[in-house]
Amino acid sequence: MAAIPGLGLMEEAVRLFRPSLPLEFELPPFGEYCFEVGFGSPGITLKLVSGTAEKDGTELNLNHTYHFSSIKSKILTLQGCKLEISGPCDREWVVKDPSPAENVANMYVNIHFKLHNERLEAAARGRTGPRILIAGSPNSGKTTCAKTLAAYATRTGDQPLVVNLNPDEGVLTLPGTLSAAVGPGSIPPKLPIVHFYGHQNVDDDPGLYREIATTLAESVSARLSEDPNVKKAGLIIDTTGVDVNNQEGLETLSHIISEFSVNVVVIIDANGLEEQLQALLKDEMANPEEPLHLLSIGKFKTIPERDELWLLQEREADIKEYFFGDARMVLSPSTQLVDFDTLTIFKLPDNGEYTPDAKALDRIKPFADMVHWTLAIMQASVKDSPETIRASLVLGFVYVAHVDVDKAKIKLLAPLPGRLGDRPLVLGKWPEPHVNLLG
Repeated sequence: MAAIPGLGLMEEAVRLFRPSLPLEFELPPFGEYCFEVGFGSPGITLKLVSGTAEKDGTELNLNHTYHFSSIKSKILTLQGCKLEISGPCDREWVVKDPSPAENVANMYVNIHFKLHNERLEAAARGRTGPRILIAGSPNSGKTTCAKTLAAYATRTGDQPLVVNLNPDEGVLTLPGTLSAAVGPGSIPPKLPIVHFYGHQNVDDDPGLYREIATTLAESVSARLSEDPNVKKAGLIIDTTGVDVNNQEGLETLSHIISEFSVNVVVIIDANGLEEQLQALLKDEMANPEEPLHLLSIGKFKTIPERDELWLLQEREADIKEYFFGDARMVLSPSTQLVDFDTLTIFKLPDNGEYTPDAKALDRIKPFADMVHWTLAIMQASVKDSPETIRASLVLGFVYVAHVDVDKAKIKLLAPLPGRLGDRPLVLGKWPEPHVNLLG
């Protein structure tokens, strides 16, 4: 058995070809079964035979068969369990008996109970519940933490609004968006709020990012005021990775904390980030009415980091799933061939970063290199100003399958049939086209 550096308490096995009978793994309390199944693999099936177990905070049902493919993940047990695994797996290993300092799962549980008590107090006083933000470096496990805390809240009957502020990954929809929804793990999520950023990184256009984050915060505030259950449950905010040496990134994080009235910041694998935030947010931390609290925790070190190739494959899979669905929900997308003149298309300007005085969007005609890109369908009128269109919500996306410039025709793929002529479409700079959905 080989060990991955830094994980001395791990038993690893690589089994590309399993025996005909399923393998059983018995885990002690706080043990983990970690696995990696590559893209193109038929995947593995997993069954909880005894005990209790969870994936990202969501409980597994006893004796129910689960299928996993194209994934790097883990199954955690808080009380001990026995798992039955079948199918080809690129890598798998078991982690047992983590030391108290490395028991990240226990830290998640403790944070959950702290938040749960705050929600009970908020409900009793008619106040807004905790607004928690997850911060950390890239690949530190921020999204896993957000998903886990949201799942724990759901298990106790709470309905926090989960906010995704990382445009590099699509949580509710395609990458390039900032979004919020109650229960994004459910199908479908409850009344999602989606805004279009159109870039991969915050640094690509920090002015535009902050403007959209502010607009999203206003939508979130309205949702909290409309729904008492969501109000007392509060927010769980997932953010993009922060470099402690990037002052603009730190200031953007401070901007988010202010706009969303965050009162708890969980810092994963701090590496100097806590000290930077303490200096930047000292006034908020000293607020006598509701001080901002910083909590530093470690990161799960058991899952290999996703490299650029893996992330690219994930984005391709996300785009395919958006239009065609998956095993849980199969979609039947429709194609339509329309005239250029029947569509109103805009794109993000090429002339640098957004400022309040800059042009919000440029009106364009379809062009040949638009093939394989996705266009955001905006919840606005084609008669609205570019500023109104840019700030509006996203209704969905269409995929450009073909552009015939000579005939002035464009072929679009949409998850559902419907007219597009009365809605403006916006072409961003992310996600870039990597996949031909129609072959």
